[in-house]
Amino acid sequence: MQDSKLPSNSQYVVVTVNKPVMFLQTDDETWLLNPNRRYVINASRIPSIHQFIESVSELDNSSLLNPLRAGKAVTGAKILVERFRERGIGDLLFLTGPLSYIHHVSGANVSIDVYAFSDRGTVLTHAPFLNNQTVYCGPLEYDHLKMYNYHWLIGSVTECDEEGDQLNVYDALFKQLGFEPETIDSKWKKPVATLVSEDYQHLDALLKWIFDAKKMDLRRLPYYVVAPFSNSNLRCAKYSTWLGIIKQLSQRRPVVVVGASNMRLPDTDMSAGAFLQAVENYGGGVISVVDKTPSVRLLMALIARAKAIVCLDSAPLYIAEALGTPAISIWGSHDPGVRIGYDEKYMRYAIWNRDDCNNAPCYAYSNFPANKCPEGPKQKICECFENVTEDQVLKMMDAVEKDTGLTTK
Repeated sequence: MQDSKLPSNSQYVVVTVNKPVMFLQTDDETWLLNPNRRYVINASRIPSIHQFIESVSELDNSSLLNPLRAGKAVTGAKILVERFRERGIGDLLFLTGPLSYIHHVSGANVSIDVYAFSDRGTVLTHAPFLNNQTVYCGPLEYDHLKMYNYHWLIGSVTECDEEGDQLNVYDALFKQLGFEPETIDSKWKKPVATLVSEDYQHLDALLKWIFDAKKMDLRRLPYYVVAPFSNSNLRCAKYSTWLGIIKQLSQRRPVVVVGASNMRLPDTDMSAGAFLQAVENYGGGVISVVDKTPSVRLLMALIARAKAIVCLDSAPLYIAEALGTPAISIWGSHDPGVRIGYDEKYMRYAIWNRDDCNNAPCYAYSNFPANKCPEGPKQKICECFENVTEDQVLKMMDAVEKDTGLTTK
């Protein structure tokens, strides 16, 4: 492989391969790279295809790259956007604030294409700021950059910053574009999403399954959604706590538990399997739809129709915020202010026992600073989660019910 030594700050690179290469990106997306093409990939992907790479060079300062920056004329422009595709649904939703702002300042006269993995990119489907109201999938060819006036290729945002003064994610995104974050109105610092009648038709099919199985018509009965999972141990509350929360909430309204077991479900104070079995055994007003919301759009519609959701710092929280569903969020190593700090209503319902850990916040990303945890790498549960109680959640739900004019009496 030629030109393989790149500066450590190179987040995107241009590669060519020495033979046709097919490799699985997600469960439903496989890429084919051909040797007669140049591709733009995130530099962190190089190890996975290293043996097939013929050449690799920096994208920065290349002849076709024209980074999107504050002060450039965007009216009538064509803009290409990519967020490091391995990042999750929440990271795509964070983009909706800045992209909505760009769409606004252009007078709605701008063409924005966002490249994403197909399985999570559908969270942006029907977004009014997107060209054709959909995302683009598949590998990005370097020569296609010439089709656009500007490019915004986003590698890391705040995930490499593990200290307690981390910027709010929206401020960090606007700063990447060259804006002074404090000059941007807070209305552009929250996610947005759009649902259409087809999404609710798919939801009706799920609600019919629930009616057949549980004899509960959730088209008429107000229900809560509980989303207890995160990909990281240190961003996941104890499963015993979740069981108590689910049981107590189900005495008020039906509780729909969501999640996907094909994702990495960490063990906390019990195994994820034991937790799932316990949820299934609850019966009554507890309905598990784990693995029964295979599409992001179906999950979005389910959350949109809920009276409230209880969740972690994970995709369901940002889906709820984007759709206006009240969300009680439980936080561990992250400060809620860096994600939902500009949305007062969602901050009001955030539970963060920061005083339970001297190091909080310390931001549990992939390279979690385990040296800050009392048990080091053996730490299974962030100390901020240790003392989360059912009463905390129930009091928050009382506030939600009061604020939304609902009653459980």
